[in-house]
Amino acid sequence: MNPHNEILRLFRSLSDKEKQKVLKELEKELKDKPIRSKDSVVTCCPHCNSEIFVKNGHRGALQNYKCKSCFKVFTSKTGTALHGLHKPDKFELYKSLMLEAYYPIQKIAEKVGISVQTAFDWRHKILSAAKETDKSFEGITEIDDIWFLYSQKGRKGLKYSRERGGTSRSGDNNFQAKLLVTADRNKTTDMSLACIGRLSKADIERKVSGRFSDNCKLVSDKHRSIAAFAKSEHLKHISFKSSEHTAGGEYHVQTINNIAANLKTVVNHSLKGVSTKYLQNYATWYQLMSEKIEPAELSNRLMKNTKSVQLFVNREGIYKWFIENLSKRTYRCPVKKAYLSEVDQEILGKLALI
Repeated sequence: MNPHNEILRLFRSLSDKEKQKVLKELEKELKDKPIRSKDSVVTCCPHCNSEIFVKNGHRGALQNYKCKSCFKVFTSKTGTALHGLHKPDKFELYKSLMLEAYYPIQKIAEKVGISVQTAFDWRHKILSAAKETDKSFEGITEIDDIWFLYSQKGRKGLKYSRERGGTSRSGDNNFQAKLLVTADRNKTTDMSLACIGRLSKADIERKVSGRFSDNCKLVSDKHRSIAAFAKSEHLKHISFKSSEHTAGGEYHVQTINNIAANLKTVVNHSLKGVSTKYLQNYATWYQLMSEKIEPAELSNRLMKNTKSVQLFVNREGIYKWFIENLSKRTYRCPVKKAYLSEVDQEILGKLALI
């Protein structure tokens, strides 16, 4: 019999108390003699993107590398969400729980056995790295914006923070954060925080330009910015009055309307409102849940994104740039937690994560 199957059979025959005892012994064994995990494929230096590097010993269970161009030392986890983790076993459990339900911070911290601050940091480390921006749209593609009231939830020192928004005025105004949603019928979806206020052609170009195949038909309401964008991208554009909801037949935006209804339920009810600073991350979380991503696939995304640590530690700097350049709001009450003063301009230009 296969040893693996034999061990499982014996383990299942134990009582619950005996199983707990065995698991504790195994955990102790792993801590005393860590198993050297197989590195993911390292193709270039995460610091300078040079492909000239050599092996340089080990750091715990990880292979060390040294770049021959910038002379910096790195591992396969450098720059990723897994970089510098002190509790990797609990991090794996945390990832699995995030894909189960929208657990509140306090509840998931209790389940995993970590502090509330660590639970909050891990949530945004994972979500900062999980967004994909390289998939192309094909065939009939819907595009529209979802409105969320500008919120400064959690920001200390404000007289009025308003968890679910900053104004009671209805209609499109300079307090509406615009989440641009693009979705084709093959379930390829992009959700990107574009601006606060009126959506412009430049906002759409910054988020999804160049990601449409030749056979794309763009479907939307009669938004002038979307029409101008479709013209500049040489896309066939089918539009309709928003009050009519459809241009007839298969030309509609009901996929996005369904996303909007479900996402607003998650943001405003399950999560009790979120700050505009983290709105992009929560949209990414909703996308992971709706696509039913497996933990292994999420791990692959985290290992591929070597800019996630840079984005995470400078979340406040990116938010400040966003408020000053893509809205008419005023940046107030900087957080006391230190963040980098400089951000890579290429990352800021894409603004995939805010």
